[in-house]
Amino acid sequence: MTAQSKALEALSQALKLEREGRAFYLKAAQETLDSQGHAMFLSLADDERRHAEMVERQLYALEGQGAYVLLPDLKAPPIDLKARLFPPQRKQVAAKVGSNPNELDALHMALENEIKSYDLYRNAATETEDAAGKTMYQWLAGAEMTHFNLLMSNYQALVDRGGWA
Repeated sequence: MTAQSKALEALSQALKLEREGRAFYLKAAQETLDSQGHAMFLSLADDERRHAEMVERQLYALEGQGAYVLLPDLKAPPIDLKARLFPPQRKQVAAKVGSNPNELDALHMALENEIKSYDLYRNAATETEDAAGKTMYQWLAGAEMTHFNLLMSNYQALVDRGGWA
């Protein structure tokens, strides 16, 4: 498999995850009664839309020009691409039962989605030698890490205190 076909495969998978993530967050926003939860899910859906647009631009550039395009004003955050998002000490949170299982279930699914996206982006950033591609993947991995941390803080707030963070 060539580097370009690997990149096209990673971008296609990324586009699918971003679109699925957006659809999930929109549905979660509709079904969440809490106004804070509703706003958080809508914000995450909008982020996923922007991520999908970015990935789509790169997919078209790679298909048409054979190379990633450096996106203006895109600075990759300093993250450890070897680090996983869900360290073992956090697993006990997933095992607890909270006061609102529907919202907890939505947050648990959202966390799983963010982990999949983060893992895809960190692996792609590690594997690509293209500077523009590496920057984009690392930026997207950082964005997914931010989503994960937001979701985890709300998950823990619901489990520990019965309310959104």
